[in-house]
Amino acid sequence: MKRTHESELEKCRVLIDGVNSNDAIKTRIAPLYPEAKLAEGPVLYNSAKEASNVQAKEKAEGMAAVRAFNVAKDNMHENFVRLRQSVRYFNKADVALQNKVYLNEDIPGGYSEWDNLVDRTLDAVLDTPALLEKLELLEMGATVLEGWKAELLTIKQLKNVALKEDGEAQMASDKKRETMADLKAYCKDLRECLNLFYYGSDRQALEQVGIVVK
Repeated sequence: MKRTHESELEKCRVLIDGVNSNDAIKTRIAPLYPEAKLAEGPVLYNSAKEASNVQAKEKAEGMAAVRAFNVAKDNMHENFVRLRQSVRYFNKADVALQNKVYLNEDIPGGYSEWDNLVDRTLDAVLDTPALLEKLELLEMGATVLEGWKAELLTIKQLKNVALKEDGEAQMASDKKRETMADLKAYCKDLRECLNLFYYGSDRQALEQVGIVVK
């Protein structure tokens, strides 16, 4: 069964602490693992632990930023669809006006294209007083539409924040993988070293401090 990141960290901690806290073990493996090399273990563990904590924090912040963007965009999208439906209802036979407010264009799936269409449509509707008068009946007058334009800017800011947080989360994930790889490589070598010095019944001395060498 695949170990979780936390269990891998704990396994490495037990090994490193077990060796460093036992003078007899340190003395026995000193020819290959002098004090300076043993001191690398806690440093590598702390780096991996810190990187794990940072990655968890960045991931949570990234998810929150994406969620905030999606909620705001979805709300605006619902308003935009309702606006288009309302304009089409009031102007079923006015093809020229429909073209003016871009009802002939499909709503794109990509954010940038979607934002562009919503912004252009709002500008076109705001520039059509006769249409605004009808939309007032549905509480979608100029004041409301100007508010939606302001919300578009907020959504763009939320998108930028989400992209920034996602980038930071990715860098934190890369750092977590790198530090964990370094730690596991160190621990693998340390176990191999212990395996050279401890064999047979001698391994009981390792088991007493929680170290398992396979």
